[in-house]
Amino acid sequence: MVEVRKRERESVESMIRRFTRRIQKSEVLVQARSSRFLTKNKSKTKQRQAAIKKVQFLTEKDKLVKMGKVKSTERLPNKYKLKIKATIK
Repeated sequence: MVEVRKRERESVESMIRRFTRRIQKSEVLVQARSSRFLTKNKSKTKQRQAAIKKVQFLTEKDKLVKMGKVKSTERLPNKYKLKIKATIK
């Protein structure tokens, strides 16, 4: 908990400035921001499925690059992504 008390002859602006500096040094905001969006860890099966999907996606992209249909820097159109999803299930 960060606490700042007003000193004699201190303006409100300088007190607020001291307060913000203390909060930044104590890293209270960093902790609050990191706990703002809590994400659960994926199960092992979900991780495996995601890894398989990624490998299939990259092989499909490599195949399309070799055929000359897509540049290596381009993103794949959605129709190829749908084809990959269908083969996983």
